[in-house]
Amino acid sequence: MLQSFDISLPKMGFHMHDCRITNAILSDQALTFEFEDGIYIIQDKGVMATGFAKVVFSGLEQTNFNRGYEIQYLRDDRRESVDFETFQKDLDIGTVDMIYETYNEYHAHFEGILTKYPDWKTIQINVFFKDFKIFYENGKILE
Repeated sequence: MLQSFDISLPKMGFHMHDCRITNAILSDQALTFEFEDGIYIIQDKGVMATGFAKVVFSGLEQTNFNRGYEIQYLRDDRRESVDFETFQKDLDIGTVDMIYETYNEYHAHFEGILTKYPDWKTIQINVFFKDFKIFYENGKILE
């Protein structure tokens, strides 16, 4: 059974660490990232390690300029916007090893490396949302 991690916007007071996106799911109003190997949630109170986890962004803020999210691959001196299907196919080959993330009350920014891919790619993901939650299995506080 999945538990949820309470997130208070705009001051969330946490960071995810040592996590790899293994799957992504897009619906009309939500974008979900799955972390098969779990995540570490770092807070002022300490570090919590989890089993399988999901980060769900809901109420995607769609405009004429974006679909509520933006995925870009960075290669040397250029950026390439990719559609969700391309990103999902690449996740079938490898994972996104997250190296950086920032949040505010309506925007999340992730940077990572697509691993197990013949030509490793740096990836930037921006998500524009109204709410998000983290769901996880077997969370435990580490000392």
